[in-house]
Amino acid sequence: MRHKPSHKRAASSPEKSNGFTLVEFMVSIALSMVIVIAASYVYLSTRETQRTLQEKAFAFESARFALDAIGRDIENAGFYPEIRSQTGTAMPNSLLVEDYANPVTVSPPIAYETPVFGCQATRYLPLAATQACGAHSSNTVDADGLVVNYYTNDALGLDIGNRADCLRQDSANDPNNAARRHLNYLTTAAASRPWLLPQRPLFVSNKYTLQPTTTSTTSMVIEGQTITTFSLGCNGNGKSIADNTYQPMVSGIDQLRFYFLISSSGSSQFRRANDVATADWPNVAAVRVCLLARSLQAARLQGSTSYSITDCDGTSTAFTDGIARQVFSQVFTLKNKMNATF
Repeated sequence: MRHKPSHKRAASSPEKSNGFTLVEFMVSIALSMVIVIAASYVYLSTRETQRTLQEKAFAFESARFALDAIGRDIENAGFYPEIRSQTGTAMPNSLLVEDYANPVTVSPPIAYETPVFGCQATRYLPLAATQACGAHSSNTVDADGLVVNYYTNDALGLDIGNRADCLRQDSANDPNNAARRHLNYLTTAAASRPWLLPQRPLFVSNKYTLQPTTTSTTSMVIEGQTITTFSLGCNGNGKSIADNTYQPMVSGIDQLRFYFLISSSGSSQFRRANDVATADWPNVAAVRVCLLARSLQAARLQGSTSYSITDCDGTSTAFTDGIARQVFSQVFTLKNKMNATF
C-alpha cells in the first residue's frame, strides 16, 4: 500500500516591521531636540538683537527730538519781526517795555529781559510771586533749566509759524500779550483765534528742564515692566494763568545741561548759568545743549555686564542694569546774534 508523502507546512517567517527600533527612536528624539534648541536659540538671539536695536533707536530718536525742539527755540531767541516794529530796531530790552503805547514802570524779571536765560541745577518758576530759579519737583532730577524768549507776528495757526509755544498753546493767551493781540481776540471762537493778526508782535516764552515720569496703573508698561525715567518737560506762556508745571514732551532723558557762550567776553569757553553775570545774559551768542538719553528697557546684548559712560559733566559712571545710554551734545547759535564778536 502506497503512502502519500506527508507534507509539512513550513513555518511562516515573521513579517518585516515598518516602525523604528528603540535606538532609532531615541536618536530621532535627540536630533529633534538639537534642532529645536538651535532654532530657539536663533529665534531668541534674533529677537534680543531686534529689541536691542529698537531700544537704541528709541534713545537716539528721543535725543534728536529733544535737541531739535530746544534748538529751534534757541535759534529763534531774541527774534523781533522788524516789519511790525514801531522803532525799526531789534528785539526790545524786555517783555513789557515793547508796549510803547503804555510803557510800564516795573521792571520784569531778568529771565524775560534777554533772549535766553539759564538756571543751574534748578528750573525756572514762572509764577508771578516766585519768578526765579527754584528747586526741581524731585531731588532725583539731574537737569539745568532754560528760558527762551522771542516775538512773533504770524497769524498762521498753531501748526506752522512761531505763534504756538512749546506745548502748542496760543501765546496770545498770555495776559502779558493782552495789549498786543487782536482787538477781537476774546470775542472770537477759540478755534479761530490763532488766525487773528495781532496788533503788535506777540511775546513767546518757553522754559525747559527735566521731570520724573509719573508711574501709576496707567503708566507706560512694556512687557510687564513699569518704566521709571525722566522726561524733557516744557512750560510755555500760552496759557491764561501762569503756573510752575512742566508738561512732558519726550521720555528717556536722564541728564540735561546748558552751556552759554558770551560774545563780549573775548573767550570761546562755554559757561554754565552760575558763571554768567547778570549783565552778560543779553550777550549770549550760542548755547551748547548736552543730554544723556537712555533706552526704556535693557538693551545691551551683554545683559547686566558693567559698562561705563562719561556724562555731560565729564564724570565717568558705571552701570550694571543693561540700559543703553548715550550722550548727545549740539551747539545752537542765536541767529539774532550772528554779528556778535568773540
